[in-house]
Amino acid sequence: MTNFRSVLAVSLAVLAAGCDNVGRENGRGTAVPLVAPPLLSPVDIKPPTVERTPTGRFNVVDPPSVDATQIDLLKQSDGIVDILWVIDDSGSMANERRELVGNFNRFLQELLTLKVDFQMGVTSIIFSDNGVLRGTTKIIDRNTPNPQQVFQDNTTFGASRARWEQGLRMTQFALTSPNIDPGGPNFGFIRPKAALAIIVVTNEDDGSFGTTDYYARVFKGLKGPGNENLITFSTIGGTMPNGCTPPAEVGLYGSNASPAFRYAEVVAKTGGIIGSICDSSFEATLVKIAQALNTLKRVFPLTLVPVVPSITVTVTDTAGNVFVVPNDPVNGFQYRVDTNSVVFLGTYVPPPGATVSIQYAFSKV
Repeated sequence: MTNFRSVLAVSLAVLAAGCDNVGRENGRGTAVPLVAPPLLSPVDIKPPTVERTPTGRFNVVDPPSVDATQIDLLKQSDGIVDILWVIDDSGSMANERRELVGNFNRFLQELLTLKVDFQMGVTSIIFSDNGVLRGTTKIIDRNTPNPQQVFQDNTTFGASRARWEQGLRMTQFALTSPNIDPGGPNFGFIRPKAALAIIVVTNEDDGSFGTTDYYARVFKGLKGPGNENLITFSTIGGTMPNGCTPPAEVGLYGSNASPAFRYAEVVAKTGGIIGSICDSSFEATLVKIAQALNTLKRVFPLTLVPVVPSITVTVTDTAGNVFVVPNDPVNGFQYRVDTNSVVFLGTYVPPPGATVSIQYAFSKV
């Protein structure tokens, strides 16, 4: 009995030693160590301190309004034009042809002043010439030696010529196939990017088959769709409605110049110039025609409305030379309010192919 009690006491002690303090099954619980609580230092909590020093007063204002700057880069046109003279070959026109040659240099100088890249050819108004360019030197350009003499040679005709005058039809022949084809007599006269000007000089009206509407459509279509404005048709002919008498022909039988009704109709449809064959000098008419041939732009629209005093214009030509253009109505540029554009209406025009840089401030308001 005594031994049994001793064994039981030992067993109970062992069991008590193997149990966790959670009271779960022996060896199954998580041991949780006894940890002493941390020692915390006392913290004094004091009321906040407010800085009572006076501060300055600030006014919030909008930033100053500053004009922004715009630069418009624009391109001058190439200024290329081909000019076809269609000349009346009749004997009654001998004096008028001499007058035309006498005024030719004035016409030429106007083209040179306008810096136009031109070339000119001459044909007649009669069928036997078939629109072929005349002369040994068929094309006159800026580099032709003694161009006035060449023009005189190409507008001088023999004493006897056919009388059926077909200026519109011969113009068509001169400017179309086969004459302009490779190997044709007029090949190279029509340049792809050039404007085309036709000038008929005659004391008779046109006798061609076909309506004037037909010829106007033919001429305006020579440069292809969309390029109709590159074509102009001008004439120096008899005045409407009764014709006129050239000064050198007064008193001579048959000297009256017939009114150029058909030519004038084509002029009206192509935006050309009409001059009188009876003028004492063709100079004024030729200057008008030359100025109309000028394909260089004189008006350059701006993209924004500028602060006018701030406008500066710089032109760079195709050789890289830079020129600052003055704000001058004669030798430089002007600003046009009605079109919001910079214009060159005086003696200076930006040269062919030049870049025109227009810098200006514009208001943000």
